[in-house]
Amino acid sequence: MIETKLLGEISYDTFLKEYWQKKPLLVRQAFPGFESPISADELAGLACEPEANSRIVIEKGGEHDWQAIHGPMDEDTFSQMPESHWTLVVNDVEKYIPEFAEITDKFRFIPEWFLDDLMISWAADQGSVGPHVDLYDVFILQGSGSRRWQISTQSIDENNYIPDIALRLLKEFRPEQEWQLNPGDMMYLPPGVAHHGVSLGESISYSIGYRATSHHDLVNDFIAYITQDLSIEKTYKMSDLSLQTHPNEIKPEAIEQLRTIFKQYLDPNHPALKNWFGRYVSDPKANYEMEEEIENISEFVELLDMESLYRHPASRFAFIRGQNQIQSDSQLFIDGEEYQVSTQFAENLCHERQLDLSNLNHNSTEAEKQLLLELFNSNKLIA
Repeated sequence: MIETKLLGEISYDTFLKEYWQKKPLLVRQAFPGFESPISADELAGLACEPEANSRIVIEKGGEHDWQAIHGPMDEDTFSQMPESHWTLVVNDVEKYIPEFAEITDKFRFIPEWFLDDLMISWAADQGSVGPHVDLYDVFILQGSGSRRWQISTQSIDENNYIPDIALRLLKEFRPEQEWQLNPGDMMYLPPGVAHHGVSLGESISYSIGYRATSHHDLVNDFIAYITQDLSIEKTYKMSDLSLQTHPNEIKPEAIEQLRTIFKQYLDPNHPALKNWFGRYVSDPKANYEMEEEIENISEFVELLDMESLYRHPASRFAFIRGQNQIQSDSQLFIDGEEYQVSTQFAENLCHERQLDLSNLNHNSTEAEKQLLLELFNSNKLIA
């Protein structure tokens, strides 16, 4: 078990009120005595896997300044790297290697469904991904070696980006603060804070990043969800049409008819809003499933008495408690799918990564046990 003093002397409540999405925070020895559980060679090996989301950023010594190379990588790629000024980045590490969820689980004082991924980067001496701004919240934990970080809370002009490169990097960056992070040190950056990290020798860092979903994506996905089953027989009509002088004039009555239609679907109190949002935030956007082979429910029940089961970090679990607080009145969302279950079942399944099997085995209905079996066979639950 990784020990932490995650926020130093600051309580979770104080952090959420005073820092979260408001201002940066530096915590010395947030993870005391931390030793990186992955080496540079192991991270490079993961970057060579076809399904891995990886990239290399070469500041100097590539085909041009700030060259970006996207994975999967191979041995030839790494053999051609310069001695300094480059960085390897791998996203979604906890989804490929579930043991790394031990790190992300330390941050469950923030809703888990808001978590995006654990990103790990290895940098050669002076390696950097350049000065930039993220739209999302991120905790950056130093795993090995040291990095110098400079940050600025000033607003960024849209013209202050380097043109004609694949990376969105700042042309001018004027730091306000500078921190050197050593193993176990951590900083939190809210969205919009410009930052620039440079490796002092070889180093590894861990970034726990959160989702930054645009209003554009939210609105478009919601509209697609609520209109997917609309009958084509529902059409725009002008039943109260009256004679008008100019046949190509769009009259106020025509616009009012549009408002009437849109109010049916874009109402913030739309009954489908909660169902859609639960499905949306639990959608992992990628498939990491592997099929298991337990077919018999009785065999699975025996497994519940013998093994430990965990929620796979590649799967997203969330639930919405029923308004009446009754046992059969909760909506459970897993990887974009919705299930009606008891509130107790939903709480037990979502509360901790390691499941309370005794509770689940003895207080679940047969249908809920069957659901557990299906989740195990689809690798959403793992032993």
